[in-house]
Amino acid sequence: MIRLLTSLMLSLAACCLPLTASAQMANAGVPDLSGVWQRSFPGDSSLVDEPPLTAWGQERFDLARPIHGPRTTSATEANSAELTCLPMGFPATYYRPRPFEIVQLPDRALMLFEVDHFWRVIYMDGRDFPEVPLHTWNGYSIGHYDGDTLVIETRHMIGWQGENVQRWIDRLGHPFSDEVRVIERIRRADAETLVSEVTIDDPIAYEEPFTGTLTFRLRDFELAEFICQELMLSQLPEMRPGQE
Repeated sequence: MIRLLTSLMLSLAACCLPLTASAQMANAGVPDLSGVWQRSFPGDSSLVDEPPLTAWGQERFDLARPIHGPRTTSATEANSAELTCLPMGFPATYYRPRPFEIVQLPDRALMLFEVDHFWRVIYMDGRDFPEVPLHTWNGYSIGHYDGDTLVIETRHMIGWQGENVQRWIDRLGHPFSDEVRVIERIRRADAETLVSEVTIDDPIAYEEPFTGTLTFRLRDFELAEFICQELMLSQLPEMRPGQE
């Protein structure tokens, strides 16, 4: 009898314990996108083969001096944001070879990046964008789940500033303006693969919105320390012109 009562009491206690955040989301049918991810596409590629640049966009693309891709220049002559340790914005940050981690909470999702140790908050509580926009390096992101997909919209990113303050959607020099809207549809294609359909909507830099696909692979390791200024003085392949 004592064993029966003890077992019953433990069962009642277990059923009454508050659910963890992950358990709550699993019960709500939220897809599990958590984990450490790293790009599985070339770092010197573009979202689409030929982005439909406006005259404004073409002029600024011609001023870009990247260290990757067909127009590679030397690191001393380049004007890439990554060489000055400035945030690259999105989707450009994904093109770096460094991993990032996704953490899902009931009211938001977090992306923790090894690059520059910065974090990205995607608000999932139904809020709208701020009425008075404050442009920041990585913008303001809100999101929601659509079945098995996390949909993120980002606005208010600091756009192209000048020849020596470049803002690109990739590492090849395709610019974006303060008016850019980036929409990501992220889903887990299988246990080891994350797929993101990225739409760029920027009427200043591009004649029409366009969409490309980025893929990421699950990695079994932790994010490491990253000191940008130290990297600039190193001989790592990431910072050698022409390398990924």
